[in-house]
Amino acid sequence: MTEITASSCILFPKATAPTQLVDPVAFALAIVGGPLVVATIGAPLLAIPVMAVVFGGPLYLLIGIPVLLVDMRRNTVTSGRWAMLAFTSFVLLCLPMLFFTALTDTNQRIPGFFLIFGSAFAPIWGAVSGYIYGRFERDFYKQTI
Repeated sequence: MTEITASSCILFPKATAPTQLVDPVAFALAIVGGPLVVATIGAPLLAIPVMAVVFGGPLYLLIGIPVLLVDMRRNTVTSGRWAMLAFTSFVLLCLPMLFFTALTDTNQRIPGFFLIFGSAFAPIWGAVSGYIYGRFERDFYKQTI
């Protein structure tokens, strides 16, 4: 009888890798704090990091939260992994917009502007956010939802 239940099918899939619980307090601090820390440290040097938060912050929150939450359930959090995820998801989002503007002969300056500056700031924000999450993560706050 065990031979029948040991096989996998649509109704009875094989067990997947164990999922990890996400600390919501550390995640909220990390996702908001990463761009703000980069802007605060970079503001005395240039005004670009502050403007990057204004222009790229909503996109970072809109795309970054789902991507990071899905990844955090399966993988451990490292700042390098979050930097790679932030850069990859940003480029995968902006390249189709850049190609669309190239095909439609519209103004290519705005998507190009976002692609250049976002490609620099997305991995920095991801790395800092991953570091913040690692520092503030506590098992006490991890609860099932």
